[in-house]
Amino acid sequence: MRAWAVWAAAAATAIAGAGCAARGAPVIMPPGGAPTSWRYEVVAGPDARELWIDAWLPPGSLADLVVRRGADRFVQDAEVEDEDGWREVPRRDAALHVPECARGCHVRYRFELRRAAEAMRDIDDAIAWRDVVEAAPSVWLAHPTLAPAGTRYRLHVRTPPGTAFATGIFLADEGQPGTYEADASTLPVAPYAAFGPMRVRHVEAMPGATIDVAIAPASYAASDDALVGWIVRSARTMGRFFGCFPLDRVMVLVVPARGEPSGDVRHGETMGDGGASIVVEVGAHAGEAALDGDWVMPHEMAHLAVPSVSRRHHWIEEGLAVYVQPIARARSGELRPEDVWREFAETMPKGVPGRGDRGLDDTPDWARTYWGGATFCLLADLEIRRRTGNRLGLEDALRGVLAAGGSVAQIWDFDRLLETADAAVGAPVLVPMHHEMGRQAWSVDLRRLFRDLGVVVDGDRVTFDDHAPLAAERRAITEPLPWSSPEPVACRAAGAGRFAQR
Repeated sequence: MRAWAVWAAAAATAIAGAGCAARGAPVIMPPGGAPTSWRYEVVAGPDARELWIDAWLPPGSLADLVVRRGADRFVQDAEVEDEDGWREVPRRDAALHVPECARGCHVRYRFELRRAAEAMRDIDDAIAWRDVVEAAPSVWLAHPTLAPAGTRYRLHVRTPPGTAFATGIFLADEGQPGTYEADASTLPVAPYAAFGPMRVRHVEAMPGATIDVAIAPASYAASDDALVGWIVRSARTMGRFFGCFPLDRVMVLVVPARGEPSGDVRHGETMGDGGASIVVEVGAHAGEAALDGDWVMPHEMAHLAVPSVSRRHHWIEEGLAVYVQPIARARSGELRPEDVWREFAETMPKGVPGRGDRGLDDTPDWARTYWGGATFCLLADLEIRRRTGNRLGLEDALRGVLAAGGSVAQIWDFDRLLETADAAVGAPVLVPMHHEMGRQAWSVDLRRLFRDLGVVVDGDRVTFDDHAPLAAERRAITEPLPWSSPEPVACRAAGAGRFAQR
């Protein structure tokens, strides 16, 4: 993206900490005249307490500009440029009402970022971890309620000394530092972004794949090197499982865990749609041993390979991550197969529908979503292996999705996801299974299934019966990769599909 000049005096004043005193400075349009996409210039004030934002919207834009629900009260001093200079923008309900946008407009406003984080206190909206504020871009970027097909959004971010900005939104192709771009339709759910005194490292996790690790200040037991190593190791583990790493660049924000000090990795969240960001909470006492045994980061990395689907089908996103995470770790030698199958045997029953429950598509229950989804994945894996003589598995279906350009950075129709996966293995498996398990209550005899797999759980002891009917399939699912296996690379570097970043 080409950076354009904002009211230069105001930008300089903002970085110096003097606020909006220079609001009357001359306006300079982006180079080349009126923009063809939504364009934003963002200047962070001292400690990122406030943002000063200029927005250029092309002709044909809708008059009402919105931010995330509940964030409108933190939009201040909104103005639009007209023939006579600048005038105040009126509000209509929670929107800025700018009729000028029908013929193209230039709007500017101040956003109270710190106040928004302290009030909203939600990782998916805005939240503060001490001096670092994480806020979804749709919280602070005012945008039309609809994006015509093909519309892009671009933003350029400038911060004062001592303050960094990090996000997983795609980098603009011009290579301008601090400039990002993606399809405008994804802006309402764009990847997480953060402002503050973060320590940022740009790490090549494998050929063609960079991870931007942003570490929020805190008293972590693990060093920065250990935190970066843990993240890279998780990326490589999932890259081996999928055959390549789904994206060229991912941002991972490490923040101190909320609540009482803990000795583990507490929680993680992943947001895609126009890039990919992961936020992970690390306990104050989580040392290198805790990072070595962690499942949270591999789980979040597993999400990167699956396109975003509608909320009704969220179970496939979580179910796949729950299922493939321990398998990938077992194949990389980080987890014993016995531990994988014990967890599956003991926990998958939580996902079976109870009395009055419906199918996977209609479940609001956490256990049905995560472990019901994981059970679907196990059954699909076994059915693929049955149909292909144990030659292919669920990982091959997911590799087909990656080869077709799918990843968490894209939004796909759910049927497209299942059909692409089935095509990759040459057999109708996921589509008919969805008809049986997604739309109506389902049941499966898990006790018998694990007996057929040869999984014998006796108290704390797990053994395998290699004469069981499905023992060969069980071994194939969790068998460690041979030492001669190629090292992972980014999918684009491997030629496994083109990701639709432009």
